[in-house]
Amino acid sequence: MTSRVLRPLARRVQGRYFSADPLKDPSRFVTGLSAEQVEKDEEIGAFMKANFVVKASPEMDTEEVVEEVAEVSASNALNIRELYGYLRDTVDEEGSRRCQTLRDNQGDIPGLLYGGDPTQGIHSQDPASKIFVKTPWSLLQRELDLYHRSFESRVYDLTIYEDESDTDGTVHRVMPTSVQRHPVQHKLFCTNYLRYHAGRPIKLPIVYVNEEESPALKRGGFIAPINRFISCMVEEGATIPERLELECTGLQIKDVARLDRIMFPDGVSLSKRVKPDKFIIGSVFGRRGGDDEEDEADGEGEKKAE
Repeated sequence: MTSRVLRPLARRVQGRYFSADPLKDPSRFVTGLSAEQVEKDEEIGAFMKANFVVKASPEMDTEEVVEEVAEVSASNALNIRELYGYLRDTVDEEGSRRCQTLRDNQGDIPGLLYGGDPTQGIHSQDPASKIFVKTPWSLLQRELDLYHRSFESRVYDLTIYEDESDTDGTVHRVMPTSVQRHPVQHKLFCTNYLRYHAGRPIKLPIVYVNEEESPALKRGGFIAPINRFISCMVEEGATIPERLELECTGLQIKDVARLDRIMFPDGVSLSKRVKPDKFIIGSVFGRRGGDDEEDEADGEGEKKAE
């Protein structure tokens, strides 16, 4: 696999470090790092400059830097992470064998950016809305390690560059979709992206909270899930939650968990696809069979001991 130097994520600017100089006092930003270490080690110095210094170049006005900082801060407030990728050549990098070469030799995962976005004047019927892209494997694997099955429930600002010499790129707000893996090796095969806007439903994962307050769950019971995700709408400007919490307080055996136990954050509501009166999250069952067998074995052991 050919080596590639991963570029910093697009528009990554730390606004809180704008007026500070981490080269003079690096311990403020990296614990235990001294100015002498930065001066002696060129790699450390390059790392500090790339990640913590915001400089206004002669071509860039200070006001532009401040606007860029505000834009990144707004994305962070909405819980939107960043990814980048490159345009895929529709002639030399399309097809099963050529995509396999991309994965093996370049470490890129092929995919397709598609979908409409009314806020940007992009229509899904337009053939130009579909863009062939490739994303570095390391970036996708990092996100999968962080979010696992909820990776496709995240929203990203995906910057697409024409090639490695491109420094500007075009930013698309997307949701990963159709993540495919090898059936045997479980390696990433394909990751597509669907354009996201406030009017598009997003499936949010469900997590259980306050399980110790449920008489059934604290005695070894469990919830047999029927739906692990809920299709929701997030208002413009509202923070996109990573998950929805299911309140388990008071759950008894044979109870059915429904939407009335879900705590929706501000700006988040059910999509029209969900019918509240028919949507079931799961049913509560008693202790699992393995636990019952262990208890019976323990009981028989105690009787023999007597």
